[in-house]
Amino acid sequence: MGKLFSNILGSGSKDLIILHGFLGMGSNWKAQGNRFKEIGYRVHLIDLRNHGKSFWDSNFDYHFMVDDLYKYFKYYKLKKTILIGHSMGAKTAMLLSLSKPELIDQLIVSDISPKDYQSKAELKKIGEGLIKLNLNGIEKRKDLDIHLEKYVNNSQIRQFLMKNIYRLESGKFNFYPNIRVLEKSISIIEKFPYMGGEFNKPVLFLKGEKSNYINIKTDKDLIRSYFPNSKILEIEGAGHWIHFDCPDLFFNKVMEWIKTT
Repeated sequence: MGKLFSNILGSGSKDLIILHGFLGMGSNWKAQGNRFKEIGYRVHLIDLRNHGKSFWDSNFDYHFMVDDLYKYFKYYKLKKTILIGHSMGAKTAMLLSLSKPELIDQLIVSDISPKDYQSKAELKKIGEGLIKLNLNGIEKRKDLDIHLEKYVNNSQIRQFLMKNIYRLESGKFNFYPNIRVLEKSISIIEKFPYMGGEFNKPVLFLKGEKSNYINIKTDKDLIRSYFPNSKILEIEGAGHWIHFDCPDLFFNKVMEWIKTT
């Protein structure tokens, strides 16, 4: 099995690892990564399996993603790190933290709870739109947007999805992610397969004000059962992609928390 692809920014003495969400990639986080690099962190922008420039594999669930990440930590001899995850990447980060707490000093969870989710129509629509996209018939990026608009109304989400598509030397377009495996795996990534362990170190949960992935009232006790030393912070004006919707607020709130815990 191959090693996860990553873009490592900076050469600081403290490692900060960032894990993207479903249909994302490490490069989505480059702007945030550079900000962390500029204040002295060595930042690892990782592509999870079947995403970005990492390897493709028909096996895709949280057990495999956690194992991939553990092997990455071992390869780079990482310990006492700061780990940031968004959505699917945050579930992977939580599961690694619970099973290997010695590797992580502080954990930041962006807009997801440690629980199973009901199948979201939006995710299924996105999967359908990508799987039905015939790249052989596409000549311009504008044509990609026209196709995806039938499935995704939000233009910002379409722009995010289009970053998964690149142009070959031949001029034709191709996918970074393994769309066929991912489209079949939506129900798998909506689960939270607790693998045992506990994590008593500081954890920050960020909730987008406009997102319903975290319900502070009903999720608070569940979150504390896994992460007793946790704090939930709502980011005003943000949806599910907090780092994209409110980049300054995201960075400032994370850094404020890191410095005070």
